[in-house]
Amino acid sequence: MRQRAVVIRTEGKIAEIEVSRSSMCDGCQKNGGCEHHCELSGLIAGSGKKMKTTAQNRIGAKAGDIVEVETGSTTVLGYAALVFLMPIVVSAVFYFLAEAVFASGTAGVIAAAVGFVLSFAGISAVERSKKKSLPDIVIADIVERPENNGL
Repeated sequence: MRQRAVVIRTEGKIAEIEVSRSSMCDGCQKNGGCEHHCELSGLIAGSGKKMKTTAQNRIGAKAGDIVEVETGSTTVLGYAALVFLMPIVVSAVFYFLAEAVFASGTAGVIAAAVGFVLSFAGISAVERSKKKSLPDIVIADIVERPENNGL
């Protein structure tokens, strides 16, 4: 998956970037481009909100550069599965375990709710461990370099 971002600052081979979350919809060909009016743009894209993250900066991008960043499809699908499927799976496991142990549907529902909440603690733990390693996002190309940033 490729999208555009702005480099905020750099530190060695890592860059802090700002990405417009709606840019993932730019490739939509529905009616000549959806212009973020489709049913999913508000839900998924966050209605144009910006997000800051880090990226590997192997090509020497500098603060102010507009860059194209790339994330592998498997990485994107893995995070989607983690965020969307993990709460469902954990809730189901908690439900069936509680129902088997207590022989009560009410206990199962309460356990499912607890499992749902706890799954977000698991997601948070995965996110913290990922911050300790190299970012999954890589700056692939410099699209535009402002005149005043030295080159």
